[in-house]
Amino acid sequence: MKFIYIDESGSPADGDVFVMCGLMVDAYKLRKKTADFDRKLGELLARYPGSGTELKTSRFINGKGGWSQIPPHERKDFLTNICRLAVANGGKLFGIGLSFQALDEAKGDGHGHPFGDSYWLAGGMFTACLVQKKMQGIKGGKGLTVVIMDDNKAGMPQLSDGLYQADVWYDGLYQVRGKNRGKSVWFPRTGADRLDQIINTAFAIKSDHSSLVQVADAICYVYRRHLELTVGAEAYPGEQAFYEGLVGILEPQRDKLGHTPDEPSAAFYRAAVHEGWAI
Repeated sequence: MKFIYIDESGSPADGDVFVMCGLMVDAYKLRKKTADFDRKLGELLARYPGSGTELKTSRFINGKGGWSQIPPHERKDFLTNICRLAVANGGKLFGIGLSFQALDEAKGDGHGHPFGDSYWLAGGMFTACLVQKKMQGIKGGKGLTVVIMDDNKAGMPQLSDGLYQADVWYDGLYQVRGKNRGKSVWFPRTGADRLDQIINTAFAIKSDHSSLVQVADAICYVYRRHLELTVGAEAYPGEQAFYEGLVGILEPQRDKLGHTPDEPSAAFYRAAVHEGWAI
């Protein structure tokens, strides 16, 4: 069994980039992964009491509030270590980086998407479908995955309904390829086969109650800032190289959609991704 902890970064008020990404951990490694992060954060807070209580990466790395007492180089080193911790010992990443402009254009192109105007739901359903695609070939129930989201009161009911009801529109993201009379074909998913690697529904948790949601927050912010800098956002000296280095740590363990049938769902997401995000 797997657990995936998912968070997001970015909104239309922040710019053009939205990233939703999850950290997947095997159940038997969950306790150690959590303890490792708790220890690292606890050591940092012990050195700088009053700096903060939970990791909100955008505030932390930019030295806002109590985090300002931590020297910039130490903040950068800590974030680097968190990225290394995330992908150590089999940690896997699943998610998507969207451009709000490209997403709006894709919505108007007649792909028939079932999630209305919610970019949060668009990211959440894609991430779950990506998990389904990569886990459905694992035998013995070892691909079954518990989805744990940073709480979003407006979006969670829709996401839970979307996972439970498994709209046929998403089939193109996780269909299985096989042989039929000697020819390679895509086999449609039906009924209970849809999203059968997601355990029942998505679960919401507050970030201050979950270490690994805080790690997911760090991953999302790293990818978001990296994408912003690829299109010329204002940067301080060395910032672009710093985030390129962090993405270099994360990217080898990020699963990608890869080959899919020519279906509206796949076409929609390929049109909506940020130009710097390899889908």
